[in-house]
Amino acid sequence: MDKRTKVVQLIPGLIVGDLGGGLELYSIRLAQALDPSQFQVQVVNLWRFHRSIEQKWEAELRSSGIEVHYGAPFDSRMLRSVYMAWHRLRSLFAVLKPDIVHAHGEYAGIVGMALRLTSARMRLIRTCQTTLEFPRHPSLRVVTSALYALLVSAQVGVSADIVTSLERQKLVRLRRQPVWLIHNGIDLERTLSQRTGTNLRAELGLAPDALLFGLVGRLTEQKGIPDALQAFAQLRSQLPHALLVIVGSGYGAKPQALQAQATALGLDQSVFWLGARADVINIIASFDVLVSSSLWEGLPTVILEAMALGTPVVATDIPGTRDLIIHEQTGLLVPPRQPSALAQAMVRLACDRDLAARLASAARERATQFTIESAARQYEQLYRLLMGRNGE
Repeated sequence: MDKRTKVVQLIPGLIVGDLGGGLELYSIRLAQALDPSQFQVQVVNLWRFHRSIEQKWEAELRSSGIEVHYGAPFDSRMLRSVYMAWHRLRSLFAVLKPDIVHAHGEYAGIVGMALRLTSARMRLIRTCQTTLEFPRHPSLRVVTSALYALLVSAQVGVSADIVTSLERQKLVRLRRQPVWLIHNGIDLERTLSQRTGTNLRAELGLAPDALLFGLVGRLTEQKGIPDALQAFAQLRSQLPHALLVIVGSGYGAKPQALQAQATALGLDQSVFWLGARADVINIIASFDVLVSSSLWEGLPTVILEAMALGTPVVATDIPGTRDLIIHEQTGLLVPPRQPSALAQAMVRLACDRDLAARLASAARERATQFTIESAARQYEQLYRLLMGRNGE
């Protein structure tokens, strides 16, 4: 009889390198890093997106001995999509009978709580991956925060600011619900091994010494890309030959709106829109400077990857990011929503290569403190603690 603890990693979908990003990648790597002698791990996706990238990640997980399951086909009508995911997964969970369900992301948290109501024995953990959940629906944020305090066995924040925010919630304090700080991490060895030396400049038809700034992320409001475009337009008065590469995809009209902004700023010939790419590690390694203009974050994976690869980073001074980037030590931080400050920092790193090299070296060393192995050991400790509580 298999006595291992049954753990389900509940995530939106296997869409890393396409519609998804750091949250999904982190969840996959965590599933792979957990001790298989103690934990029987399965990855359950709320939705199947019918994207080719899903097959790649499913094959990789299965080759690691991790079973993969799906809820419902994704529907852009989110209320219906969430309901259908819960409806499909309810019958699946009756078969799987997980001991622990570990939910990653806002929608996985909602579905996880609904499933928790049908299984008294199931322990539910939710990892909060951002400082601003449901940015367009503040009332939903308030309701779900209260429900987490009532239905979740433990909450985890991936940055110090997230943990502080969770601990301040009244119901969390009243119920003395445990809140853990477990930083996101990356698989350093795997990240470095994915660097194959592909020449991005040659691919784009650029000179070998072309100055490349790069931004990697979904084309959403969160990433502050309009500010990055304005900053890039400003710096071109000092660096007229500089180029900006943007990697990522988005939903609806947002990508077209951003490209229209670039056109209005006169950047058609100097901004490259690469869309979603599976070889993002090679691309980050090709940048002279990685730019993060985000308005809010959890603990951004792309910055960790850049740090590990030795690519200098300019980023906005926001919770989560500042857990990684120490200003003037491992990168440069600027206030969010201030394109002029962002432009100045970008110019500074591009022009002062000694500074860029010093910051990149320190950042590479700091990245070793944020490994997926360290995160997995901490989660294993949490899983064991919850299993010793006999159901609560």
